[in-house]
Amino acid sequence: MINRSILPNMSMDSNTLVQPPVDSYGRTVNSLRIQLNAVCNFSCIFCHMEGTGINSQEMTPEEIERIVQVAAMNGMTRVKFTGGEPLLRRDILEIISRTRPHVKGDLSLTTNGVLLGKLAKDLKEAGLDRVNISLHASDPAGFIQITGVDAMDIVLEGLAAAKEAGLSQIKLNFVVLKEVNVDKVPEMMDLCAKEGVTLQLIELEATKEGEKQDFYRRYHYDIYPMEKEIAARSLNREKNILHERYKYTIDHNGRPLKIEFVRPMHNSGFCMSCTRLRVTSGGKLKTCLMTNDNQTDIMGILRNEKSDQDLSGAYRTAVSKREPYWRLEDEA
Repeated sequence: MINRSILPNMSMDSNTLVQPPVDSYGRTVNSLRIQLNAVCNFSCIFCHMEGTGINSQEMTPEEIERIVQVAAMNGMTRVKFTGGEPLLRRDILEIISRTRPHVKGDLSLTTNGVLLGKLAKDLKEAGLDRVNISLHASDPAGFIQITGVDAMDIVLEGLAAAKEAGLSQIKLNFVVLKEVNVDKVPEMMDLCAKEGVTLQLIELEATKEGEKQDFYRRYHYDIYPMEKEIAARSLNREKNILHERYKYTIDHNGRPLKIEFVRPMHNSGFCMSCTRLRVTSGGKLKTCLMTNDNQTDIMGILRNEKSDQDLSGAYRTAVSKREPYWRLEDEA
């Protein structure tokens, strides 16, 4: 049961249509990405912890529900839960079931998959629509190299459980790394075609300053040529509203395969199409994965039992702070 004491004066009419706010760059904000924790049972070599750094703060299920409800009052229709590793939260099913009634559209979760085998059925029953599973290797040795954990078979069992549970539109996230796994992309295509799931190829990210760092210089791989090749082979393409990117369907050894490309680096089109606001595990509204200097505290307002208007004001203040990280001048 929902603790209504933390939901004062909140309208419960799920049929009310609300116009989402628009930032000063004309970008509609209707999507929320919520970091549930900042702990993980993997040690991936490229991990950015959703841009927050390591901390121990976590919101309660009631607080998460309240934030989702406030966002819904302001036109939010989609929510994705992330971490750390969100399935490490023992109350993850309560979080899903509490937030489901307030999300008109897609309710999803990104996971490393290790605990998915045990939880997939319950997650579906709680109201989760789909999952993104991080799988950046096609062989156990490569998996260990990237994650520091010998668990590839367990992740594949989690994938099977997610399919059996009916979590639809499953995506496998694959961060492409030069000298590490770029040569394994064909094998990942084989796997995704066989399993009937979408392959999401992700370009390694870095801050503008971070591009000078050794790790980025050594491992960054430009996936644009790869996308051009797949686009030329595509039988069909669908536009993903978020970031205006395409999902291509190709024939892969007699099987249909869907592939998406996430290319944020030096990509003003990617940033100008962003519809997302983020929430850190400590309850701060964050305008962009890549920036930390303009966060808005919503948890302090919530815990001080302020009004719905105060919470909505904080939400819209955060939207007003949004700026595209990459702009046309950065692509020169």
